[in-house]
Amino acid sequence: MNIKDVLKEFYESKDKNVIITDKDGKKIYESEVMDFPSDIVLEKISKVPEDFEEQEFFDKEREIYLNVKKAVIEHGGELYNCYLINDVSEYTMLIHEVSSYTKRVSNMFRFQTSIMKKLSMSYDNFLPGLADYCNAEEVMMLIKRDGKVTKSLFRTELTRYSDLPEEEYAGFFSVKRGDYNGDFYCILNSKVQDCECAVLVKNFRHTDEINPLDVTVHNVIILFIENSILRDKVVYESEHDKLTGLYNKSKYIAMKKANFGDPATIAIYNFDVNNLKNINDTYGHEYGDSLIVKAAKSIAAVTSDKVYGFRMGGDEYVMVAVNVTREEAEDVRERWKAALDRLNEEDRELFCAMACGLVYGSGDYVYDDLYAQSDQLMYAEKKALKSKNITSHLVKP
Repeated sequence: MNIKDVLKEFYESKDKNVIITDKDGKKIYESEVMDFPSDIVLEKISKVPEDFEEQEFFDKEREIYLNVKKAVIEHGGELYNCYLINDVSEYTMLIHEVSSYTKRVSNMFRFQTSIMKKLSMSYDNFLPGLADYCNAEEVMMLIKRDGKVTKSLFRTELTRYSDLPEEEYAGFFSVKRGDYNGDFYCILNSKVQDCECAVLVKNFRHTDEINPLDVTVHNVIILFIENSILRDKVVYESEHDKLTGLYNKSKYIAMKKANFGDPATIAIYNFDVNNLKNINDTYGHEYGDSLIVKAAKSIAAVTSDKVYGFRMGGDEYVMVAVNVTREEAEDVRERWKAALDRLNEEDRELFCAMACGLVYGSGDYVYDDLYAQSDQLMYAEKKALKSKNITSHLVKP
C-alpha cells in the first residue's frame, strides 16, 4: 500500500496532524509532524459513534480544543479511516467568550429591567430580583441612619426587622466589597444619601455569566436605594408635621378613611394646649413653637404600632388607639400625663398645660360621633384647668 496515495485522496494539500487507521481502528500511519499525541486523539475518537464526519474534543490536560475531520477511503480493496486534526482552541474560546458575554448581557438586562419596574417601591424591594440574578439562597440588606440599623432579609419571602441593636450587625458594615462575613458575601458597602448601606448574598452562583461584583449591578442597586430613600423622604415630609414630627392632618384624614372605621375597638384622644395665644403674643413665636413641640413630645412618647399621634394645626392634637381594651386606653392617657410631667420637670423654663378628652368605642360605634364627644370632653377639661389656674406659662427666674 502506498500511503501517500491515500493521503492524496483524503487531503491533497495537508500532511500534518493526520492519522490513518484500518477499518478496525488500528493505527497504521501518522504524520511525521504531530502537534498532539496520536494515542490521545484515538482514545477520544474511540468514545464517539464511528459514523461521525466531524467532531470536537476538549483535551483537559493541555486545555485545548481539537477539531477532527474523518473520511473513510477505499484503497486497494481495503477501507481506511483518515483523520485530520486541527487545534481550534482560539476560535472555540472566542465563541465561548461571545456566548458568555451574550448571556451576561442578557442576565444583566433582565436584572436591570426587573429592578427598574420596582423603582417606585420601598428601598428593599430589589432583594428578590437580586436573589434571582445571583441564584442566591439569601440576600440581606442593612441600612444605618440616625444611629439605627434596619435589616431586610430575603429568603423565600421578605422579612423586615427595624431598629436592631447596632452592635449586632456592626461587623457587616466593616466588610469590604468582595469579601465574606461568615456565609455572606459582600457585594455593596457604600454610603447613600446620609445612610450607610451594606448588601450581602449567601450561597450564590458566581460564573462568567453572573457576576455580583459587576459595576452595573453595583450602580443599579445604588440607584434603587438612593431613589427609594429620596422617595421615603418625600413621603415622610408629606405625612408629617415639620415642626413636631407627628403625623399631619392630611395623614389623619387618609388614616381615618382607611384605618379608623373598622377596628373592633377604638379610643380617640383630643388635646389642646392651654394659653398658647398668650405665650405667642407676650413672649413671641419662638416660645410658642417650643410649647407646641413640648406638647407633641408628650404625645409621641406613647405612640406605637396601635397608637397614632397627629398635629391637626396650631395647638390642637389628636391621638387614636386601635384594637385596645378600655383599660389599655386609660393606661395610654396616664402614661401621656406622666410623659408631660417629666418634660415639664426637665424643662422648667416653659410650663406646658394640656387638656385631654378621651372617648372609647367598641362594637357598632360611629367614629365621627366618638370624635365629637372627645372634643367636648377636651373643652370641658380645658375650662376645669383654667378654673384651677393651671395654664401654660413662662417661669420667671
